[in-house]
Amino acid sequence: MIKQAGEKDLIENAHGGEGSIHISRIVSQDDKIEGIKLFARVTVQPKSTIAYHIHKDESEVYYLLRGKGIFLEHGGKRVPAEAGDFCMIQKGQGHGMENPYDEEIEMIAFVF
Repeated sequence: MIKQAGEKDLIENAHGGEGSIHISRIVSQDDKIEGIKLFARVTVQPKSTIAYHIHKDESEVYYLLRGKGIFLEHGGKRVPAEAGDFCMIQKGQGHGMENPYDEEIEMIAFVF
């Protein structure tokens, strides 16, 4: 099986955040692959955020490919993150990502 990268969607104010992100859904729930809800390439634009939000029924990983930002951990702790970092939350926890910088953050988002 091969999944080709799809179109990029523009999302404004992700989860109530500020600015915009681009998301290219490589695998989504529509693909009905057991255990995977989302596997996507996400670009967080400069001065944009994915607001803190809770994942009630799933876990999620961000793997940063390029850029740097502030990862919002479960419980509200703000942690600097940069290319090569792996950021994870478990089912029932919350998280977010802030990009206060002038360069994009490019990352893989994996929801399972």
